[in-house]
Amino acid sequence: MWRIRIHGRGGQGIKTASQILGSAGFYSGFQAQDFPLYGAERRGAPVIAFTRISEDIILERGPISSPDIILIGDETLLNDPQSAPLCGAEPTTLIFVNSSHTPESLSQKFSLITANLNDLCLQHLNNRTVYSSALSAVGARLLGNIDLQDLLQAVEDELTPHGISSSALKGNLDLAREIFASLQPVDILRKEEKVLTAKSLVLPSQLPVVDGAPIILEPGNMALRKTGNWRVERPEIDYEKCNNCLICYARCPDGVIGIAPDGRPEIDYDHCKGCLICAQECPGHFIHTVREMGTFP
Repeated sequence: MWRIRIHGRGGQGIKTASQILGSAGFYSGFQAQDFPLYGAERRGAPVIAFTRISEDIILERGPISSPDIILIGDETLLNDPQSAPLCGAEPTTLIFVNSSHTPESLSQKFSLITANLNDLCLQHLNNRTVYSSALSAVGARLLGNIDLQDLLQAVEDELTPHGISSSALKGNLDLAREIFASLQPVDILRKEEKVLTAKSLVLPSQLPVVDGAPIILEPGNMALRKTGNWRVERPEIDYEKCNNCLICYARCPDGVIGIAPDGRPEIDYDHCKGCLICAQECPGHFIHTVREMGTFP
């Protein structure tokens, strides 16, 4: 069995990437299983998806803690302790990172493969951060046992129900072809399969509602959650041109733009999620967007 774990952010197509990869494996004659794992967070929050591909029936269930392949769609997640994309990686784990940096500059502990998918996505999809077809093509090619035609069929079958236009579908297919051709399969050392045994049946007892229902007595603590690490792009105010109209302050949906003592708008980057509504609403377009690059040079 091959176990693939995919990391990215909400809105980047991580769940769809796992679905495409699972369907491509199924079309190539394998058993397949794919599913995502995320909460109720908005676009930009860390997301994980899983794909299992096997020659035999898949009896495993649940998240993959010890993957054979890790696909990381956003390099800024490497520094996110809550996402922890490298958790469970072993020296034999194949790790791919969507990055323009060299593997050596990203990690001295693991052997990485890197490629800049953002430019390819912009070229084919006119969008830098939709990785569904790109990451599934990377996973299929690195596995080395999925045919290109099966991958393209999976891309079409998974994207068509979403109402994608014919031109956008063609772009996704061309993107998958180019990435598939640019990479080479890697010999993956398969882990020894564990024998699964059934555990004894557990009959849970029913508790009274007061004991069994969650009762929250503490005050809200959302301010302690640094949601700024959800951000892919950062809004920056050009104070030399800003006339302090404060429309950005009024339009911010999360209330992270405050008013400084001198009357200027001020962005709380610890909690700014990078929705960029402030940049769109600024009448003079004095708020610019800058892509977050993590802590890498």
